[in-house]
Parts: sequence; C-alpha cells; structure tokens
Amino acid sequence: MRRKNVEGSKVRARQRGISVNGNPLSRCALFLSIALVLTLLLPGIRKAHAQDFDLTVSPAKKELTAVPGERLDFTITLVNSADRDLDLLVYPMDFFIKPDNSYEFHEPGYYTYSCSRWIEVPRDRLTIPARSQHEEPFSLVVPADAEPGGHYSVLFFQDASEPPPGMGVKPTYRIGSLILVTVPGDIVRSAEIRSLTVESDFLSLWGPPKGGEAVGWPARNMRYHLEVENTGNVHLTLQAQLTYRARLGLGSGSLDLGEITILPGTVRQFEGCLPSPPALGYYRVEAVVRYGPDMYTFDAEKRIRGGFWVVPLIWIALALFLLVGSGYLIRFLRGRFRISLKVTRR
Repeated sequence: MRRKNVEGSKVRARQRGISVNGNPLSRCALFLSIALVLTLLLPGIRKAHAQDFDLTVSPAKKELTAVPGERLDFTITLVNSADRDLDLLVYPMDFFIKPDNSYEFHEPGYYTYSCSRWIEVPRDRLTIPARSQHEEPFSLVVPADAEPGGHYSVLFFQDASEPPPGMGVKPTYRIGSLILVTVPGDIVRSAEIRSLTVESDFLSLWGPPKGGEAVGWPARNMRYHLEVENTGNVHLTLQAQLTYRARLGLGSGSLDLGEITILPGTVRQFEGCLPSPPALGYYRVEAVVRYGPDMYTFDAEKRIRGGFWVVPLIWIALALFLLVGSGYLIRFLRGRFRISLKVTRR
C-alpha cells in the first residue's frame, strides 16, 4: 500500500513537470540561470547606449524679447562628443517647474504662457556627425495678439532611436534648451518669500561632513527650506543667501543657495543641510533673495527672518552623568581615606 502511494506521487510529479531524478528541474535551473545572466547584462547594455548619446546643447537657456507680430531668428549649438553619428528628433514642448525643482513636460499649447507654437522648426529630424559641432537655426514668430509678459517653451533634441512623444513610452535620451520669451507691455516683476525654516537640533552628536550633504544619525543634519513665489507676469532670475548668527550662544555662518529661474505664478524651493551647523545656542537666521529680469541684473530684494535652537541633549546628559559619577567617586574615596586614617591612629 505504501509502495503504491510512492508510485502515485511519482506519477503526479511527472505530470506536473517535476521529476524525482531531476531532469526537468535541471532544465528549469538552466532557464533561471539564462534569465539571471540576461538580467545582469541588460543594465550594462543600457548604460553603454546612454554613453553613446553624448550631446551638448548651448545655450541651456535662451532669453528673447519680441513685440507682437515680430519674427526673430536664433540658433542652438549642438556638440556631438560621441564616437558615432547622432540621429536626432527635434520638437518643442511646454514645461512647468514644480516647487521641488523637478520638471513637467506637455504638448505645445498646454499652458497659457506657452510659446511652443510660436517656434518654427525647419526640420524635425537631423544628423550630427561624430565628434562634431553644428549650428541649428530656428525662428520665433510672435502672434499679433500676444499678451505682455513671459512665454515659455523647451526645444528638445532626442535620440531618434527612442519613440517620439505620444507613443506611450517616455523618451529616455534627450536634452533640451529652455526658450524664455518676454513680450513688452505691462510687465510686473514681483516675488514674495513664502516661508523660511531651519530645523532645530537636540539629539545629534556632531555636524555633517564638509559640503552639507545629509548623512545618517548621529550626524547633525539641520535642514533648511526656503520657498519663493513669482507673483508677477514674467520670469525672474533669483539669487538667494542664508545667514545665521547666535542670539544666545556662539557661532555664525552664511550659505550661498545659488541661482534659479522661476516662472510667473509658480513657487520654487531652496533645500539642503547647513554645511557647518552650530554647536550650542539659539540662532537667528535670515534669507536674502535678490531677483531681476536676467542673470546679469538683480535690481530687487526680499528678506525674511526666523530662528532655530541647537541643544545637544545627549552631550549634556553625558556631562551630567560624568559630573554626578565623579561626585560619588570622590565621596567614596574620601570615605575610604577617613577609615584608613582612623586605623592608623589606633
């Protein structure tokens, strides 16, 4: 009876493709091994393909001023540093910059401030020979009824081996040049600082490494967060600086937050960690934001103030523990010394 059960199990195992002697299992192991090898090789192939797409676009940001009805001609410089010819798709798209400084892209005309449909692309496909530089011409035709203010687009140059937009697959290898157009008229350049925060710290043991990169505990990752809103109708170029000074304690510092472009009606953020966080005390922090029409002119300024605490509770607790422990140790030693002195007198 027991033998029949074993034989029945063998039959059922064969029907399922699993053999006691291991042949189907071996084939399965072979298939898994091949799949594993392919999985390990595919990232290398993708990376090699990315290395072949070595294209530089200049300028990264093209700023133009044009009146309604005007036609402007401009060029974009393309440098192919790869060892192969690059076949490129050329097309404009609308873009939006999120508060976290990431980008969203949409079809031309998606946003009211778009100028994507104003850009004339002479050819939607071109080839750049290996190790060469090319000047590609474009034209901007401003409609007669264009509203004053800022209008924006991005010109993309995409590897032609990747699917074009609208095919259901997100393009991978492409690079763009931002087109920022100002139509003169009732121009309002205005920015407001929405918020400034610097995290207080109570439990860390020391500051992060030089450069302000966030690391794990027990490093002191004191993050700052600054939000600026463009309340005008034209893009602005911002420069921001953070300074802090002790109101109660010791230490001070400053940090250049860099330069960004902010579109009208949008919010941009400056975030990071203080590269040299203070050690102990209460600190006043001030952010200074300067802005203007371009990267060479900063004719307006906004300021905001705040505060934060740095109280290393762990170090304080350790110091108290050592102080109390030292007190008990001294009392213990004094007691031993008195006892030995009495014995000596007898």
